[in-house]
Amino acid sequence: MFGWDFEHSKRDRVKLFIFTLSIFLVVGFTTYFFLNKMAVDSGQSEEVVESVENTDSGSSSAVQDTENDEESTTATKTYNQTEQFSEEQMERSKDVAIKFVKAYHTYNAEKPMEYLENAQPFMTDALYKKFEKNPRREPLERTYLTVDEIDITQVSNASSIVVRWNVMVKGEAKSVDGSTQKIEDWYLVGLRENNGEWLVEDVNVNVSS
Repeated sequence: MFGWDFEHSKRDRVKLFIFTLSIFLVVGFTTYFFLNKMAVDSGQSEEVVESVENTDSGSSSAVQDTENDEESTTATKTYNQTEQFSEEQMERSKDVAIKFVKAYHTYNAEKPMEYLENAQPFMTDALYKKFEKNPRREPLERTYLTVDEIDITQVSNASSIVVRWNVMVKGEAKSVDGSTQKIEDWYLVGLRENNGEWLVEDVNVNVSS
């Protein structure tokens, strides 16, 4: 090989050794750099994947936080009627609500339709006809109802057309046997303005506002 005499020449044997060593070193360094490059590429890929996962996780978290904020805002949002109606409109509708409830609540079983006639000036024709068709019937322990005190408060209301008031009536109920008891009734009334006049168009008794 290459004209070397390995059996008789010590110099040729040294050359062979150096040649063989060089080959091993070249192969060794080549293998080392190749494996090292693969490890680096693998590490970069893992970092990219981890970065993408973290980004997705962060995005999902941000979206979730936004949804939670929106739900919280919706849950706590209230509708102040003074943002939709003027002070004059609120006062005029409030006055009508009080007059209506005072007339509507007062009841005498001996004159069962008197309450409706007294309340008629403060309600719409449609509501009057509804009550006329389905007149009110009170139990025996509420044969007579009177008003002692009226309190009125606003309620949360998103409408820009109908004003709503919660009217609390404290009074006395008298039974057919003459016994009396103190009572408290709640009226949730809705009023609409028509040609400058506020009238009650719906009413619910003793329901949550």
